Amino acid sequence: MKRNKKKSLKRGNVLKANKERIRNRVSVERGNGHTHDKQGNYKALSVINASIHCKPLTVLFLSSNRSRDIDMGSGWRIVSCFYSSIRFVYVKMVQINVWNISGHFHRLLKNRTARKIAVICLLLAGIYYTFFYRQSLLHTHNQNLSQKYNCSSIAHQDKIGIKRNKSVCVKFGGGLGNQLFHFCFGYTVARKKNMQLVITRKNILTQYFKLVPNHWKHYDLNAGICDCLPLTTDKGYDCGYDKKLEHLPSDQDLSFLGFFQSWKYWKKYENELRQILQFQDDILHEAKSKFITIISKYQKYRDIKTIGVHIRRFDRYDTDKFGKNNAPKEYIIHAMDYFRNLYKRCVFLIFSIEMKWTKKNIPQTGDIFLVEGNSAPVDLAMLTLTSHTIMTVGTFGWMAGWMTQGKTVYYMHPAMPGSAFSKLYSNYSDHFYPGWIPME
Repeated sequence: MKRNKKKSLKRGNVLKANKERIRNRVSVERGNGHTHDKQGNYKALSVINASIHCKPLTVLFLSSNRSRDIDMGSGWRIVSCFYSSIRFVYVKMVQINVWNISGHFHRLLKNRTARKIAVICLLLAGIYYTFFYRQSLLHTHNQNLSQKYNCSSIAHQDKIGIKRNKSVCVKFGGGLGNQLFHFCFGYTVARKKNMQLVITRKNILTQYFKLVPNHWKHYDLNAGICDCLPLTTDKGYDCGYDKKLEHLPSDQDLSFLGFFQSWKYWKKYENELRQILQFQDDILHEAKSKFITIISKYQKYRDIKTIGVHIRRFDRYDTDKFGKNNAPKEYIIHAMDYFRNLYKRCVFLIFSIEMKWTKKNIPQTGDIFLVEGNSAPVDLAMLTLTSHTIMTVGTFGWMAGWMTQGKTVYYMHPAMPGSAFSKLYSNYSDHFYPGWIPME
């Protein structure tokens, strides 16, 4: 114990002696605001000056609302503040020798843990570059090359006279109803001219319906081939019928951009289209199970008629700036009364993404059931299971009525007269299916 006490006393004396040596080595130059040790290393005390000079400035920045009450003194304080701060940072950089990167790197490598971390970081960086970044660059590069190859390959095949089926491309866009119009139009053009319609796996119609994707797989070409073809644009994006599109050449590839929302384009092939547009099994199963659950609540009634009602509203106002008219509540009530007078017993299944408006404006009688919480394809499949249809505005309700093949009532004023939207309809009879019942 005595030996340990002696050792601790010796260590304490050594520490005190070292402190005194350090104090003796350092000579303070208060006027210059810095120190020099015995080895000539430069130590900054300018932070003291910076804190003295910058105190009023710091208060000014932190309390700008009271800046008028702060005495900034003369302008030399501001200059001295910035000078002292810059000198302090510079001295610290010199002190740690921040430019000696190789020296710091060698010191780091002497640490075993640092070496392990460096190796792991290098391995992770190599894996990321090899499997992710490099692959993404190659994919983008190959995509560009593939598109260029596709365009040049088709031109070469046509030039040397290789026979192939010409293709029809349609720029699919919009919601489910719009894309169904695009498909019906493209299928009809390809069917009439003995061509093939290009449709990719990414198209939502292949996910909702039993459609086989067709994207030039027999020619080792991808779906980007549509970008190589000359584009035919529907004049004015007219929702009506354009006869000129019926007389396009069949010996060249065709690509279309527009709405093409007229039944006249595909009136000869509508039965084929209804057979082709079969819902996927999971969507149809979900729709049937929910439909049966709803109808079971009215099983005490015999010979009950189901009417699907689709309520679409473009805006919170009755008419938007473009001239689209929302169907008023009086029209919907009038259409439901039409079927109530036509059949003794009927139930109305109402589908809408604006259920707040529906609950507020449509009387909730016993023959009305609000269908909520479904996806768009399930809603459309349930609408096709009903006997008849009441549509308001929009292509979704239009397709529901056409696929149901029952009585369909539609709002007869979809556009404000003289508006930009009304110009899209060259003739309402080109858009609305013959035999449907207009109401207001």
